[in-house]
This record gives sequence, structure tokens and C-alpha cells, in this order.
Amino acid sequence: MWESMSLGEIIECASDPYPSMREWKRKSNKKVIGTTFADVPEEVIQAFDMLPTTIMGTHKPLKKAQALLPDNACSLARSNLELVLSYETDLFDGFVLPQVCDTTQHLSDIWRINLKGKYFESYLAPRQTDRESAKYWVRKEIERLIDSLSNFAQRGIKREDLEYSVEVHNENKRLLREIYSFKNDNPSSVSNRELFSMIKLSQQIDKVEFNQTLKKVRDTLKRGTRDGYTDVVLAGITCDPLEIYDLFDEIKLNVVADNLLVGSRYIQGEVDPGEDLIQKLTERHFKRGFFSPIHGSVFAEFQEIKRLYQENNAKAVIYVHIEFCESQEYDLPDLKKMAKEEGIPMHVIETEYQTTSLSHIRTRLQAFFESIRGV
Repeated sequence: MWESMSLGEIIECASDPYPSMREWKRKSNKKVIGTTFADVPEEVIQAFDMLPTTIMGTHKPLKKAQALLPDNACSLARSNLELVLSYETDLFDGFVLPQVCDTTQHLSDIWRINLKGKYFESYLAPRQTDRESAKYWVRKEIERLIDSLSNFAQRGIKREDLEYSVEVHNENKRLLREIYSFKNDNPSSVSNRELFSMIKLSQQIDKVEFNQTLKKVRDTLKRGTRDGYTDVVLAGITCDPLEIYDLFDEIKLNVVADNLLVGSRYIQGEVDPGEDLIQKLTERHFKRGFFSPIHGSVFAEFQEIKRLYQENNAKAVIYVHIEFCESQEYDLPDLKKMAKEEGIPMHVIETEYQTTSLSHIRTRLQAFFESIRGV
């Protein structure tokens, strides 16, 4: 189903993957386990022959979430809840919910109360990653998740199943990095929308099948040009709706680096080989880039953005701010201040998951880059 898709089909499926996921579930008779951002070890879920899929909100109207969450709750949190309550309840057999911020800590209880009869497990990633105890904690959480899934699946996990799952996920990330690297040098051949649609789908659909599509995409890429494109760094947590990437393509921006969860932070997450795969999964947790609620230093994000900006000779940074995201609300003032002090041009896009018009984003984006280009 997902093993032979064109770039156009990838874009279409990334915009709404759920119809194809329902068809896949019907044919495969496998369970679908939904997770939210971030850092749930999806390789473990896959090793139990279930489909791990990251829930990334909905652009459909809010009907039930508003009665359960305040209006100033994180846009992504409200949208995720709406998706599972109103639109895709039957698709999911269960959920593994990480608790990475105040909103997600409270949200897990709301999900449990309103979605009875589903499998539920929490994944408690430590927020302060520079503590030695954090490594012990992550390993114990992974082991606890394995025990929980074993009870749900009514079987244990085999080493060869986990090895195979890790291989599939590692291959997926390598393929995405190869396509990303090609796009950086050939933005006229692979659009921002196409690349980030591939990354999004990789977090939602079966990688065994989708890796076949990624191989075909990689092997059929043709050289293009960089003429007329402006290289930028994209920062934040997610960039949604995907139509924002169309705006980047429209005004010829080339995203050469990012720190998004639906971007480089995900494809950095390859697991090193070794005898103790649980330990390797644990170590992977501490190798990934900055994520706003999980860090060892409040200045880590700016240092990462600055490094990406300088190493890639970018002309500007675009920061995508999710409306009412608490951790981003705290980060953004300092990011603006430090970018100004370092002379790094930075443009902030304010977005939320029920956005219906991007006209205001287009106008401001065009004006900002006209000033950068001296038009």
C-alpha cells in the first residue's frame, strides 16, 4: 500500500494519512498504537508487530476538546485530543503518551477517562537530560514499556524482533537523511513540502513498506539548481499545516537545516548497533537535538540554532511558534533577544492547528525575505 508512492501521493497522504491507515489495518489485522510527541521508542512498539504512529493533530473543527481543555491550552494538545475523540477513535487500539510538559501530564488523564477500553501507558521521559540519573531513568522507562506491551500483546519480546525493528527504523532515517542532503543542493528538484511530507509520513505509517518508496525516490532523484533560492534554518517543534512549506517553495526558500521534531531531530535518532539494544535505545535518547520541554540548558536551543545557521551559511532563521505552547512561550523572548545580539535575521511564524487561512503568514514572510534579499 505504501511501498510504491509518487511524490504527489506522498504529499496527499501526509495531509491525511488516516484513510490509508484504516485500510492497512483492515488488511493486516494488526494493532495501531498512537503516540504523541516526543521520544517514545517506537522501535519497541514495532517489535511487538504493532504499528506505532505519531498523532499530529487535525485541521478539522474542534467539537469536544473545547469542553475538556481551556481555550488557552496548547493548540497541538487540543487538536490531538479532538482527533482521537471525534474523528479517528476506532483506528487506535491503544496509546503510549509521553509526559513532557504540564499540559501533557494532565492530558493523559483526560484521554484515559474519555477513551475507555483502550490500552494506555505513559512514558515519562526526564526533562533534565544532563543529570546522571536521567540515563538510569530512561532505561527503566523503556523496560517498563516493554513489560506493559507484553501484557497487552500477551507475549514477550524476542531479541530478533527488536533487532529487525531497529534495522527498519535506522534504514528509514538513513534514507531520509540522504534525500534531505540531496535537496539541500538541489532545491529545484525536491521541494520543502515533499521532503517534510516524507518525514511526517515516516512517523505515522508502516516503515517496512514506506522504506521501499523512499528508496525509489532516492534512486530516481535528478540534479537541479540552487539559483534564486535563499537558504534558511527552520526551528521550533513542528511546522503545521503542511501548506506552510508551499509558501516556502513559492518564494524560493531552501530549508537547509532544522531542529523540528518532524524533521532533523527525528532523523537523527538512529540506534547504534550492540548486544544490549535497550542500552542503545537509552543512549539514543541523549544524542538527539534540542526539544523545548526536555533539555539540560535553557540556552541550548539558541546555541543549536546558531550552529545550524553558521555551519550551513544560512541567510535567516524561521521559527514556528505553536499557539499557546507553554515551553515555546518561555523560550521565544530569549531566542529573539539572542538572535538580535548575534545579528541573525529571525522571522517568527505564529500558527495553530485550526488555521484556515495562511494569507497573513504569506504577506509577512514575503515582506521579511524581500528585506533580506534587498528587493
